[in-house]
Amino acid sequence: MKHSRHGAVASLLALSFSLPVLAQEEVPAAPNKPGFFRQLGTSLKDAGQQAIGVKSSPTNRAPPGRSNGLGAAYTPLSGAGKLPNLFRADNHQQAQLGKLDWPRVALTFQEWGASLPCWTIEARIWTSPTASTTETFKACSDAPLKETDDLGEVAELNDAALWKGKDTLRGIRVLPSKPNTGAQRSTGPNPPAQPFQVNVSRDAVANRAVELSLRVAWVTGFVQTADLHPGPSGILTPFKDTRMWIAGFRPDGNRDR
Repeated sequence: MKHSRHGAVASLLALSFSLPVLAQEEVPAAPNKPGFFRQLGTSLKDAGQQAIGVKSSPTNRAPPGRSNGLGAAYTPLSGAGKLPNLFRADNHQQAQLGKLDWPRVALTFQEWGASLPCWTIEARIWTSPTASTTETFKACSDAPLKETDDLGEVAELNDAALWKGKDTLRGIRVLPSKPNTGAQRSTGPNPPAQPFQVNVSRDAVANRAVELSLRVAWVTGFVQTADLHPGPSGILTPFKDTRMWIAGFRPDGNRDR
């Protein structure tokens, strides 16, 4: 009995020493780093994860839309160059509700491939049912997406935010009450029923297409920081703007052959 009592005391002491360690592991302190944008909520039930990554250091800054040593989110090749900030001046709340009709942008991949980090893309920009212009540019899937935060510092979307951005695009559906081309891809003026959900058997190509589309969506202001923040319950902000879509792939543009 004496031996068992000593064993019980030792076990209790060991447990008391281990509890603070477990608590520290389960509830880590919030990082004290400047330049963070955080999503709403700090607990697991609120899905409170970081939306914007660490700010760029002063010696490693690049202009918005461009990267250091990687690719660029937008490099114009030909055309009017109207694409950057095309949607930025719009009422974004109205756009999220699907209440804005123009402008619209159909993206056609001219040079593409799973092994090609930078694709050549043609954008057909519609300003009415009968008026459109085109421009051609390059976009790179490794280009970091940046913006200036409320502190005036340059912040970069982290991996979680990029994932949410791609998931947001994949989830866009045209409302049945709005004109669309169904499963058929089109350069416009009407979008397909699923603007960014391409019917491609090669997953690597489909994923790269969405990565590139997210870069274009960010450059144009089609997707903004607010679209990546969940509400208090962890649900993403509704996003039903269907004014941008993937029109298709140029048949002779495959560079993986």
